[in-house]
Amino acid sequence: MEVPQWFVLCLVLVVTGTGDALQLAAKEFSSNISSLLESLLDVKNYDRRIRPGIGGPPVQVKVNLLIKSLGPVNEDESKYSMDIYFRQTWHDKRLAFSMPGVTELSMSWLFLEKIWKPDTYFVNGKKSHLHRITSPNKFVRVRQDGLLSSSMRLTLTASCKMYLKKFPLDSQTCPLLIGSYAYTLKDMVYKWDTGGVVLEPGVGMAQYDVKNISIKDGLIAQRAQGQFSVIMTNFHLKRSTGYFLLQIYVPCCLIVCCSWIGFWITPNDAAGRTCLGATTVLSITTLGFGGRATLPKVPHATALDWFVIICFSFAFTSLIEFASISFTAKLLADLKKLKEEEEKKEAERKAQEEALKVAENDEIRHMDEEEGTAGMSIRQNRKYVFLPHRWYSIPTDLSGQASRDDLGSAVFSCPSRSSHVESPVPWYRRIILVPFRYYQRCRGDKKPRDADKEQPSHATKMDNFARIAFPVSFISILTTYGVLYTYYITDKEADDESMIGFFKVD
Repeated sequence: MEVPQWFVLCLVLVVTGTGDALQLAAKEFSSNISSLLESLLDVKNYDRRIRPGIGGPPVQVKVNLLIKSLGPVNEDESKYSMDIYFRQTWHDKRLAFSMPGVTELSMSWLFLEKIWKPDTYFVNGKKSHLHRITSPNKFVRVRQDGLLSSSMRLTLTASCKMYLKKFPLDSQTCPLLIGSYAYTLKDMVYKWDTGGVVLEPGVGMAQYDVKNISIKDGLIAQRAQGQFSVIMTNFHLKRSTGYFLLQIYVPCCLIVCCSWIGFWITPNDAAGRTCLGATTVLSITTLGFGGRATLPKVPHATALDWFVIICFSFAFTSLIEFASISFTAKLLADLKKLKEEEEKKEAERKAQEEALKVAENDEIRHMDEEEGTAGMSIRQNRKYVFLPHRWYSIPTDLSGQASRDDLGSAVFSCPSRSSHVESPVPWYRRIILVPFRYYQRCRGDKKPRDADKEQPSHATKMDNFARIAFPVSFISILTTYGVLYTYYITDKEADDESMIGFFKVD
């Protein structure tokens, strides 16, 4: 069945006419919008230098934030960064309109340059910029009742006062303060819009976990020009400790445990124990204190500092323990030498006294034989008269044996008590040994030691004690450290006044 040509011709005319009509309607609508905007922005009716409702109640500006990314947090410079969509809503009845079929107009950033907008700024901001690729990332919507909603994408860096006494077991509260730069409380009031601050799902940081985001409005900041409306949001952050556990806490604990190996090394191996102790001390110094270069130079010790100090103290004490063993062993050896020296001198003194007694007895007998009866009468009456000693030189008899006076001469040729004998122990170590000798004299050895049973040395006793005392003390101190920094030492959170800085919050 063929379609009549007249029908096809009519259909073409209808389609062409409809397209032309639509084009005409679009042109007319565009012309009407342009006319509407021109009428709204007519300099006779609208002055963008004047706020809406001037002379009346203050303009209420509602703020909303969508956080696209958060971080990093810089402890050294006390600041943090984030990427946000910053949205503001306010009424400007001068831009209200009535147009059939149109309830809202979406305008580009060029329209924003021609209207009044809030002079909002970030009170504690340090640096921020608007994204401009491929065009400035901002727009505005105008509703027919004069409600304006603007949005812009910003990368913002704000200051955040850090409290690092519990670092790296700390939590930080980083504020963001928003207010007007020029308009006082009489002209502009800031409020949080519905939703306030929203964190986009999946947003996180390697350094911190976001525990909570709180908002607060109705704050009044006092400046020289008057009172200003301020709103605030706080980001409550908990530091992630995984990095510090793997990089500092666990290695330092293992190094301290390595320093205890020296307690099982014989004290005679001085080189091995000294090398082990020095290596552990230097390792903790490098590992614990070397990582402080990236942290702020705070005037107080942090939790990490105390941990490193504890580990360093135990490693250093292990080295001191061996030094004390060596020093004590040397003192005991010197004490033994002095005791042997004294015993030798005492034996010489006793031998000298015995020899003197023998010589005196021989002299008396010799004198008695010469004096005869006088000597006998003196001995019978038990009265001994000692005349001044007279020494005779008696020659050797024919048999070649020395006479009695030779024995006396030999005796008196022995060194006396006051004669000087060089001691095997240096003078300064003899002075150090004075309290040890005094202690031994006071204690006394009432029970003789069993010579057949081998007694443990002083060094062995100290090492045996250290094998138990050091691990128990280290575990106890670390337990106390953990309990204190978990339950008793709390994070200091700044109040609103200190967060605002030079502002005063009423």
